[in-house]
Parts: sequence; structure tokens; C-alpha cells
Amino acid sequence: MRLVSYNVSGGLDPAAVGRILAAEQADVVCLTEIPPAGRLRSIARAAGLDIVVRAGRRGTGTAILASGSVRVRATDLVPLTTPRDVPSRQASHAIIGVGGLGLSVTAVQFGLRPEVRRTNLDELLDYLDSIEQPSVIGADLNESIRSPVAAGLAARLQDAHAVAGTGAGLTYPTSDPSTRQDFVFVDPSLTVHRAAVLVDPPVDVASHHRPVVVDLEGHDGGGEPAG
Repeated sequence: MRLVSYNVSGGLDPAAVGRILAAEQADVVCLTEIPPAGRLRSIARAAGLDIVVRAGRRGTGTAILASGSVRVRATDLVPLTTPRDVPSRQASHAIIGVGGLGLSVTAVQFGLRPEVRRTNLDELLDYLDSIEQPSVIGADLNESIRSPVAAGLAARLQDAHAVAGTGAGLTYPTSDPSTRQDFVFVDPSLTVHRAAVLVDPPVDVASHHRPVVVDLEGHDGGGEPAG
């Protein structure tokens, strides 16, 4: 299974985002900072994907897109607690089936305040503890790998880039990246074959972030490889 995690900067260039996703032939896409509904639909159409679930507001919202080969079993919106003076956020969640593999997929963007991010991490992990399927999270952490939220996620899940990526994997800002802010975290039961940060055009104009592409493999209920 191929998954892309991408902060699209509120739909900075929907056509370019659509071309990038179409070229990658992703099975599942976790989007953060999604654009208004019309632009989101344009991205999905250009990529040949369906909108599975969307959550939150324009600019801070999240969405999960999927190809026609993905079976969607359930969707949910996961509210994340925020103070009144901070934009509200929600994670998008879906339980899907791909080639016999059942997965829990979450698209999430954590906020700008460190103390709020830590609270939201606890909320998200509590929610995912109630889900039986192996978890995959596409996230914009708004912090680097050395920070508390990244460490908290990496303690429970595989950091896909750390497992199968090359180089520093920097994702932000697009023009001259200085930090790895965008991540894919994967259940330990899954195999990460590839993790890459895309750099070729039109990545340079599509968003303020670079997309992360991860190829995964798991096992179905009968123990056969699937993905």
C-alpha cells in the first residue's frame, strides 16, 4: 500500500497537488491544512481519488482521500481540545481495507503551542487505543523529530522515515527546507519498504510543505502478505 502525507497549505495550488498525487498513484492520502470544499474536490478529481472523510475548518482541517481499490469500513472525526484563543482542530480517521489488510488511518495536524500539542497527543492516542486495526498516522506535527510529540509517537509507532528513508527527510519550508515537520507513523506490525520526501516539480509551487510518500506491507488475517 502506498500512502502520502501532505500539508497542502490551504490549497495553495490545487492543480499542482492533484498532479503530484496522480503521479504517485497513492492508495491513501492524508491531507492537512485542507482547502475549501471546492478546491478539495478539485484535488481529489485530479488525483483520481475519492474524499473519504474531512474534518475541521479550512486552513486547519484534515482529510483522507483513497483510491477506488480501498474499501472504507468506517469514518470518524476526532476532536482535539484547544483553548478559546486557538483555532480548533479535528483529526480525520478511517478504518479501511486494502488487499486483505485492515488499517486504521489518521490524518492530523497538531497546533502551534507545545502544551496544546502534548494534550492533543494524549487525546489522539487514547482514541486510537480503542481501535483494533494497526494504525498509520499521516501528520504535520508543527515540531521536529527531537520534540516531545514526535518522541511520544515514535515510542509507540515506527517513524517511517527513520526505518526506510534516506537523508534528513526535510519537509518545511518547500523552497529551502530546514526541518522535518511532516511525518508518517506506522504500527510495528507493518513493514515499511520505502519512505521518501518528494522534491521534483511541481512540488516547488504546490504547497509550503513537501509531501511524504511511504510504501507499506502488512499481513491479512490468514497471515499472507497484503498491501
